[in-house]
Amino acid sequence: MTFNKPAHPDDPPGHPTMPADERGQRSQPDYQERARWLELADAALRRTPSEEDVAETEALARKEQEKIKRRIRPTAEKVKRHSRSKQ
Repeated sequence: MTFNKPAHPDDPPGHPTMPADERGQRSQPDYQERARWLELADAALRRTPSEEDVAETEALARKEQEKIKRRIRPTAEKVKRHSRSKQ
């Protein structure tokens, strides 16, 4: 039994779990998000970091941490409310 058989012209088309028009873009970061990560990587990969480089990297990392906190805060509050209501 082979799983990687070549497609045959008479084979029916594949059926994805979720139709293409219903799929989200969750795992595909937008341009601005990619640019932020690249900026952080560029700052981190410089050969000999100066104090300015360290400050820039810290600022970028803090910005990223704040964004992550803002994104997860509503979920954390829901979980906290839900756990209180069960007590």
